[in-house]
Amino acid sequence: MNRNSIAIEAATDGACSGNPGPGGWGGLIIFEDNSELEIGGSEQNTTNNRMELTAAIKTLEKLKTYKLKENFKLRTDSKYVIEGYTKWIINWKRNGWKTSSGKSVQNLDLWQKIDQLRINGLIMEYVKGHSGDKQNDRVDKIATNYSKGISILSNLKEDESSVNFFEKNAPAEIQELFSRNELIEKFEEKKYLLTSSELADLLGEENHSKIKQYFPFEWRNWRLIPKSEKYWIIEKKES
Repeated sequence: MNRNSIAIEAATDGACSGNPGPGGWGGLIIFEDNSELEIGGSEQNTTNNRMELTAAIKTLEKLKTYKLKENFKLRTDSKYVIEGYTKWIINWKRNGWKTSSGKSVQNLDLWQKIDQLRINGLIMEYVKGHSGDKQNDRVDKIATNYSKGISILSNLKEDESSVNFFEKNAPAEIQELFSRNELIEKFEEKKYLLTSSELADLLGEENHSKIKQYFPFEWRNWRLIPKSEKYWIIEKKES
């Protein structure tokens, strides 16, 4: 897509392990020409609500650079974001950014930021999480993986991701293959040990028979080596 592309819909999600703990956020923008833009990021010590807000903020920042269709919808499974954006902020601002009980608004910095990014006509729409909604499942995956320190976006900078690998015109099976290779690379870098069943899940069931034999074998750019009569370790093949 380019700066003249018309965005027709967006989705966001946040995730956090521990709450507070390591967190991640993800955003998806869909365009009239069927292309897609995915963005995501992480924070080391945060909360689920902050990640939900950050996902919406980062996506709104991106949307400011595109033309939007009329009655544009930003879809999220966070009622916290929707209620705050559409209702609570009105009273908070009237009370000098205080709650009705006079307390400071939690996550004030993010609420003020999202308020500054308001887009006329934009509709916040609630979607139930983990309900099989394709867009919600996608941003959930981005956010969850980032919270675990795994990026499933390309290695391009976030601002360059409009031309990344995961535009919609890439077939789903190619996207899955790319994500699988990125996960394998993470396991290789960290020298993590994998059980046979975990390795089968990572490489796909078509490699199950090779894994069951418990002999070293190669898969694409990688060598899979049995260790300690129970585990496998991944090594990169020499180029």
